[in-house]
Amino acid sequence: MKKLVLLLPILFLLSCSKTEPVPLAFYYWRTTFQLSSSEKEILKELEVKKLYIRYFDVALKENEPIPIASVVFNDKVEGVEVVPVIYIKNEVFLQNIQTQELARKIFDFIGQINRKNGIEIDEIQFDCDWSLASKQNYFQFIDEFKKLHSKLSTTIRLHQVKYPEKTGVPEVLNGVLMYYNMGVISAGDNNSIYERAIAERYIKSLKNYSLPLNIALPIFSWGVHIRNGVVVNLIGGMREKDVQNNHFEALAKHRFRVVDDFLYKGRYLAKNDIIKIEEPSESQLKEMVSDLKKNLKSNPKEIILYDLNESNLSEYENEIFKAVSHW
Repeated sequence: MKKLVLLLPILFLLSCSKTEPVPLAFYYWRTTFQLSSSEKEILKELEVKKLYIRYFDVALKENEPIPIASVVFNDKVEGVEVVPVIYIKNEVFLQNIQTQELARKIFDFIGQINRKNGIEIDEIQFDCDWSLASKQNYFQFIDEFKKLHSKLSTTIRLHQVKYPEKTGVPEVLNGVLMYYNMGVISAGDNNSIYERAIAERYIKSLKNYSLPLNIALPIFSWGVHIRNGVVVNLIGGMREKDVQNNHFEALAKHRFRVVDDFLYKGRYLAKNDIIKIEEPSESQLKEMVSDLKKNLKSNPKEIILYDLNESNLSEYENEIFKAVSHW
């Protein structure tokens, strides 16, 4: 009996520390849908059942909202559920627009893409970093769209979690917390993709946020191109391995000086330009999950990685993807 009494606390601790796998999904953010063999292998190995595919953006042209950069399917989507993602620039909802008409046009265009490519959908997601000035129009648009398609989700930023009484909470099925792009892109030493210190200013508010949240984590990278102390460009997909050559000189952690004029993948880099590499490490991904676990009101039902791209996948061991999916 004495041994049993001693064993019970150990069993209790083990049961509390047990983690459960959460389904993994990916964002697909290219304008042409075509999976490489390695991308297909990853999806299979990680048992991915859902892809969030950016269908098109909505922006203003001559003060009228129009779809731009719509996706073209070169491959047939097989074995996964498709969730169309529509990125709507905040400028659209700063106009005096007819939200009912906009909802109908977007709904119809999604339908055209689906019919053309033999895709059936259940959920639609909207990605919009709405502001206080655009909140009313955006939420009215959501209400109008729900009359056409009821199962909606939206992306959520950290500042919207911290100040829900000001920014409002969209009335949708669930939100996806974009746990990246936290800071300002600058010539300084900050990391605009992920900084724990910035996240900690907001993360405690998650316990009080009313909308159920899934989580989107970053596996992308870029190089911040700096000239004369001013950011002049972002070089998407650039990583530290790309600056390990004679064209660059290491100055400090993640910062490199261009030592001679040359073209980098078609981009002109001038002597003495600075490249600041921003890319989440495997340890940072684990850190993100650890912090979120402590602050979320309930476990997410899905972890979405941004974004599905062969070059991104090659930078991480598959085990890290499995690790961030255990909650």
